Amino acid sequence: MTFRRKSLAALLAFLLGAFGAHRIYLGRPRWWLPLAVTASTLPLLIGVRNWFQTPAFFVLMVPVVAGFIEALVIALMPDEKFDARFNAATSRRNRSGWDAVLVAIATLMVGATVLMTTIVLLFQTIFEGTVR
Repeated sequence: MTFRRKSLAALLAFLLGAFGAHRIYLGRPRWWLPLAVTASTLPLLIGVRNWFQTPAFFVLMVPVVAGFIEALVIALMPDEKFDARFNAATSRRNRSGWDAVLVAIATLMVGATVLMTTIVLLFQTIFEGTVR
């Protein structure tokens, strides 16, 4: 069994959470679910005017935001709990420090911005559609 680093798993979720890269790294079953949603909605956005106001965009944002949430959960999970869950068969243990904290801070900054922007675009799309 391979040793899995908590900070690397959190970083993968932060950077590539919409594609499920952290799920592959952690050996989770159904790792392909975020990738399936992302791959099925991306072609629907190509060449569309106002792509950020289409239903496909809002469906695409679900795995993106979920990746940020998972990055935060992994980064803030206690090392003992992470090791019990993902490194049970190995004798090595995580000793995360500032690396996990910095990933958590970056995740909060970027993830909150992405989530708030998505919510604003959703409400703009809803209200512009009802005002006309």
